[in-house]
Amino acid sequence: MPDPLSLSIAIAASIVGGVVRGYTGFAGPLIMLPVLTILFGPVTAVVTILLVDIAGISLLVPEALRQGSRRVSLPLILGTLACMPFGSYLLLIADPAIMKNVIVCAVIAAAVAMLIGWRYTRPLGPIALTGVGVLSGGFFSAAYIGAIAPLFLYAGPDSAQASRANVILWGFFSGLVLIATLVYGGAVTEVELWRALTLMPFYFAAIYAGGRLVRGIDELLFRRTVLIILILGSVVGVVFF
Repeated sequence: MPDPLSLSIAIAASIVGGVVRGYTGFAGPLIMLPVLTILFGPVTAVVTILLVDIAGISLLVPEALRQGSRRVSLPLILGTLACMPFGSYLLLIADPAIMKNVIVCAVIAAAVAMLIGWRYTRPLGPIALTGVGVLSGGFFSAAYIGAIAPLFLYAGPDSAQASRANVILWGFFSGLVLIATLVYGGAVTEVELWRALTLMPFYFAAIYAGGRLVRGIDELLFRRTVLIILILGSVVGVVFF
């Protein structure tokens, strides 16, 4: 186990990340990743966060199943799962730093456009949603950037509540597959398991608190908050990775 100071910092990061995850439906890992990478190193940080986050997001899935839309979430998830192996291959043949920075800068530009008022008004069809899933799966498995799907969903005509639910469903099933891949590849060791188990109670409680914050909030304020978090998280991704 880490020393008490490192553990305290990791717990604080998991609490902040949990509140953000419960509030927005995503972005918890974006908050935790820079801190845990500095404390434990990049590989251990990614694996630990994935274990903590997939367990935590499972608390949000029952509500998301009621509020979300299969018409939106299913093709998005299928496209993501289909392209995740390609993303892993891309990680092997491309410069990961350049690729990640290009993706993050594109996400920031799109989020800024949404922040000043741009949104598409017609719902995406199954083919377009599958295409978004393909992009998300490739980027998620290649660069651990899970912002593409939330960006498209929050830019659409659906309510913020429905978009949040669909983001949660996408993140849960995509995360399950990624964890299974890491387990198969031997990346999950006893160290990551113990660290994840230590952080989980704090993350769970914070997710619950974040979920309560979103109830009854003004939709415009909610969308702007999500976009600001997305931009700040992406900037942190460029700076630290």
